[in-house]
Amino acid sequence: MLVSRPTKFGAGITLGGDYLDLSSLHETVHTLASEKGPLSAHHYEFALGLAYDLRKAREGKRDRWPSDADAYVGYSAVNILWPIFLVQLGMLRAACAYMPTDRRIQAHLYSLEACAAEALTEFDPSISAMCMRWLANFNLLHDSFLMEFVTHQTREFLFGADQGKARFRRLPRLLDEISPFSQAYHEFERAVVKQAHAQGAKPQDMTDLSEWPDFKW
Repeated sequence: MLVSRPTKFGAGITLGGDYLDLSSLHETVHTLASEKGPLSAHHYEFALGLAYDLRKAREGKRDRWPSDADAYVGYSAVNILWPIFLVQLGMLRAACAYMPTDRRIQAHLYSLEACAAEALTEFDPSISAMCMRWLANFNLLHDSFLMEFVTHQTREFLFGADQGKARFRRLPRLLDEISPFSQAYHEFERAVVKQAHAQGAKPQDMTDLSEWPDFKW
């Protein structure tokens, strides 16, 4: 079974499972986020980031879960930042409404949602309730939506003025802004379009490659 917990400082979720858990979930993500699915090209690539993390965990290239608990011998785990993980999960769940799925896929998504709820609640129950309501109402983003904005919001989540519990309390607002109708997104889109035009590129191809400062998970 999949297991989860919040990271020590609330930056994200630690998601773990055994080899078969992670392999099966990896397959589900690839089924939902593929060229044949409802997600547009640059969107399904974002969702596939979850499959990449799962594969690295399965290969033992992330963390053991947890290192001091005999009950979970053979489990591997990976840390994923909250804004990225919740958007990926929302995209996968929304994709199900536009394609046929089987019980295995649905079971995996329910399990991921349970892991998210448990880890969020362990860190802060009130914030968990708001984040899970946001997840339940998440819809597919239109094709022109710049997924780089999720990275922008994640950086704001990590490096905003407040840290710890105060940082975690910003999460619902930052998630709400991941919408084509939010003022924050419109300001970001205008800036990216202007930058892309100056470089003769498409806005969807613009990526911030600057290094992030160290942070506490």
